[in-house]
Amino acid sequence: MPPETGGVLFVHAHPDDECVGTGGSIARLVAEGVRVDLVTCTDGAEGEVHDPTLDPEEARPRLAAIRAEELACSVHALGGGAIHQHLLGYRDSGMIGTDANAHPDAFWQADLEIATGRLVEIVREARPAAIVTYDENGNYGHPDHINAARIARQAYTALAGAPEAVDRFYELAWSRERWEDVFGAMAERGIPRPWDRDDEGEEAAAAGEASEAGDADEQEEEGFGRPDAEVTTRVDVSAFLDQKRRSMDCHRTQRQDMGWLLELPPDLGATVLGLETYVLRWRDGADVPSTHREEWLLG
Repeated sequence: MPPETGGVLFVHAHPDDECVGTGGSIARLVAEGVRVDLVTCTDGAEGEVHDPTLDPEEARPRLAAIRAEELACSVHALGGGAIHQHLLGYRDSGMIGTDANAHPDAFWQADLEIATGRLVEIVREARPAAIVTYDENGNYGHPDHINAARIARQAYTALAGAPEAVDRFYELAWSRERWEDVFGAMAERGIPRPWDRDDEGEEAAAAGEASEAGDADEQEEEGFGRPDAEVTTRVDVSAFLDQKRRSMDCHRTQRQDMGWLLELPPDLGATVLGLETYVLRWRDGADVPSTHREEWLLG
């Protein structure tokens, strides 16, 4: 049985956010007998439907239930029954400016004091040594990612000095230079980036149906990701690629976001998925210098 304290608590926005950036770390923690808690803030009801076995029009009204099943599949792939799963129960907010963003049940409309209180109770129960979430911009500007990061920060701060205080606070960090290398290698092999493909058609592109990776590319000039010099923590998860891939494959409705990663040639796919990177933002409540270097979330 994993220990009941001293583990890692991941605060993610939607079903599927747990797998690409942190899935290998989760699987590795479970394999090492460390307690893992996964908080998913929203139901993913505003996601797209790219599962070829589903009729998008028929599936959309029940997308939240479908994605709950996909999340359960992913959690099982990463850790069997060892992962402590927590659903905050908010509605997916969609993107800024959409009708969904103004929905009264949307996470973006939530009372953050209440949401933080819910998360604090989970932290008190789990007693983790580390919290992992996004940077202040939610890593790419999605409102649910921003609020997930907000409540994680507030929970960490609220418990400072208490018996349940959390030692470490991590931000998921996409290394800018590393992803530039990946896209360069893809170009050399003639592999199109997902947002360069025409299979969804120009109308889909005009409607904004780009993957998160596509959003990242559009923000490149504004400084997508973090400079590699700021990345403090590089976690080798190459031994857990099978679990990570199976987790990603569970989220079949969201194939536009991660299907292209699963389709990469094995060597390039292993390079892309075999390393997960973070910034250790705070340690015992104090800022951590960007020169800090480590290879694991628990030191």
